Amino acid sequence: MKKIFYYGLMIFALLFGCKESESDYAELIVGKWLYTHVNGQPALTNESSYCEYRADGRELYASGFKLDEYNKTWIESNQFTYRVAGNILSIEGTDANGKQNEIEIVIQTIDEKQTTQTTQKYLVDNTDFPDSNTYSYNLISTDFSSQFIGCWYGKCTTPGSSDTNYHYWEYFSDWTYNYYFEDNQGHWIKKSDNEGRYFLYGNLFVSNYSNDLVTGGKGKTFECWNFEIDGNNMTWSALQENDLIESYQMTKVTNPPQVD
Repeated sequence: MKKIFYYGLMIFALLFGCKESESDYAELIVGKWLYTHVNGQPALTNESSYCEYRADGRELYASGFKLDEYNKTWIESNQFTYRVAGNILSIEGTDANGKQNEIEIVIQTIDEKQTTQTTQKYLVDNTDFPDSNTYSYNLISTDFSSQFIGCWYGKCTTPGSSDTNYHYWEYFSDWTYNYYFEDNQGHWIKKSDNEGRYFLYGNLFVSNYSNDLVTGGKGKTFECWNFEIDGNNMTWSALQENDLIESYQMTKVTNPPQVD
């Protein structure tokens, strides 16, 4: 009789444990996630992406998109829905290029801080894109927007960089910004064709802009930076190809420069 009782308890525990585990995946995935690593290695900063899984079954996805040969931009898209069955995360929707996406993700690990995932199906307009990589995401828990808003004055600190001048960046609460540079005669100029728009995801900062003054590139582009704020000081850093780390240092100031 005792054996039957204990056997019954074991079956109950297993069944209850399975249901609780399945429920945990669905509960833990809700939140704001930032892509950080691929196959255990830090991801290039400009290849960052952001996923926000909402409790109503909708997903917001943000990443850089190539518009054409000369233009790329960072886009947020909220045309996705998701569902969780066991450890399978299924996503469907229309991406920023208007193409239909069907994705099945295997949640390998997940807790209140991090998740690792692999892709078992990735269809774009019914074309399969196999992907054998393992991706890691960190859960975003801090909003730095109130500290980020304002005017900053600083320069590039990457060793050997050709960008040796100081700059001003002025960030507003409506997610637009102004950029100021100094010309060869020492006059400060507000870049009129900047088309500035910025995004914050935890400690990831993304800016859209056009016509790069440093490289001379034409068209729309974007940059991603990891940032840290300590009082009135801020640093940016970005991992680029060949393990190059670019960086900026700046100080918060009261006003932008007087424009001539």
